[in-house]
Amino acid sequence: MKIDVKHVAQLSRISLTEEELKKFTPQMETILESVDVLKEVDTNDIEPMKSHVKLEDLRQDIPEKSLSQEEVLKNVKYKENGFVKVYGKIFGENQES
Repeated sequence: MKIDVKHVAQLSRISLTEEELKKFTPQMETILESVDVLKEVDTNDIEPMKSHVKLEDLRQDIPEKSLSQEEVLKNVKYKENGFVKVYGKIFGENQES
């Protein structure tokens, strides 16, 4: 699916360089192609959701101690410069051996 990323960026009031447009256009096309797959799913026998979660049913948003960067990266297969390195169709299929 083709998309005019420059136009979408303008509508969103985001300025992108030509380099960013070249990078983001195929990523956006991949995302939209992935969403198109959902159109193929037969939902005729699926009831629409008629309810939502009430705000009062949500838990309190209380900050808690989280994992350190070192603890997170301990179990990560691909990492680079202290970050998790993500691969996939959107980010590029290149994977390390």
